[in-house]
Amino acid sequence: MADNKLSIHNITCPTDYSECAASAFAESVRLARWFGARVTVVHVTPFALPIVGGMGYVPLPAETRDNARQATLEALERFVDATEHTGVPIEMISREGDPCHEIYNVAVETGADLVVMGTHGRSGFKRLVLGSVTEALLNHPPAPVFTVNRSFSHGKGLFRTVLCATDVSERSAGTVAAAFAIADEGAKRLMVLNVIDHRVDSSGGALERAAFAALHDLVPDDARRSYRIDESVTYGESDREILDVAKEEAADVVVMGTRGGGTLGHLFGSTVRCVVRDAMCPVLVVPAGHVWPATGLVRQSRTETILA
Repeated sequence: MADNKLSIHNITCPTDYSECAASAFAESVRLARWFGARVTVVHVTPFALPIVGGMGYVPLPAETRDNARQATLEALERFVDATEHTGVPIEMISREGDPCHEIYNVAVETGADLVVMGTHGRSGFKRLVLGSVTEALLNHPPAPVFTVNRSFSHGKGLFRTVLCATDVSERSAGTVAAAFAIADEGAKRLMVLNVIDHRVDSSGGALERAAFAALHDLVPDDARRSYRIDESVTYGESDREILDVAKEEAADVVVMGTRGGGTLGHLFGSTVRCVVRDAMCPVLVVPAGHVWPATGLVRQSRTETILA
């Protein structure tokens, strides 16, 4: 399984100082310790504030922006210091402008291998729909996006139980490879799941048989010798089935992929949106065509504030 080995050197963690952002940062630190990575914590102050009623934006006065810069750096330090991070290099970056664009730019500039985000912060998910920042980053992810919506208890190893939801298309190869790579980091069990829409299946079982065969072909022989692998095909609505399986089987992480195309409509149906919103465990969203390098040097990043 060496060809699938993850290589994570740089993690970007956006924050709005919310409780969920704190959970995401704690998970960033845990992942950084595991992989020997550094974490870049970024907060973006918008140039303008939205007008009530959605009728445009009001630019912030220059004096207000100057005061906000200093306040942001102090708030970033407090945010970082609230989580124990001994031994993990932390970079703190404060930017101004459009949050999505600036977070994307920071991820690119620092060579992020992973973006870790909270999903229920002030700039994260609303009760029923994606917030604009998370939605835009999932539309055009600069790297795989790991979403966290609450504190989650982990045992030994990176993740004990990994659930990979796949549509078994050619474009899902990177997603499946990522799931195996995560499972190689000490998992006890990997579940590979395909959901058939019962509303369109009139094949008399042919689709189910084909899906099982496709799932079986996705699993390398050496993986079967390393940890338990379960191949599962279910019927129903994809998001609900994935969420139910993740809950019932106590998955530590759900791995899913996009289909590309640059819009949420081209994701694994609308499934990614719903699973990320409602999952009890973290969700790793892998961009279509993404391959984690097995080796490579840590790319240099522009340092604005460093904590040892």
